[in-house]
Amino acid sequence: MKVGKLIETATVLIGQQYDLEMLIGWLNEIEGQVLDQVVNKAQGFDIEFVPFAEDDTERELAVPDRFQDVYINYIRAKVDFTNQETERYNNDAAMFEASWKEYASWHIRNHVPKPAAKFRNY
Repeated sequence: MKVGKLIETATVLIGQQYDLEMLIGWLNEIEGQVLDQVVNKAQGFDIEFVPFAEDDTERELAVPDRFQDVYINYIRAKVDFTNQETERYNNDAAMFEASWKEYASWHIRNHVPKPAAKFRNY
């Protein structure tokens, strides 16, 4: 999925109460987490995170389209948190956690993890 399509989808779901700069900021948060905590933990991946800018609408996101809920639920949770809508935030955070686990599990099943650092006790 491309950045522009995700922003368009998020805007349809949450409305236009937050500007593009805020949405891109939240998108940068989750994209950085995806790369650091999931993608770059597998062999053959060492992707440096380059933050999105407002004119990066054609850039591809790291998570495949079938797991777009990772991004959508994260942005919805951030909106609800910012709006101090605790009950909605809790629901969206739970949905984000479920979609995150589903994506991370899929990635782990389909990619060989990097060898862990070994500790020697001298």
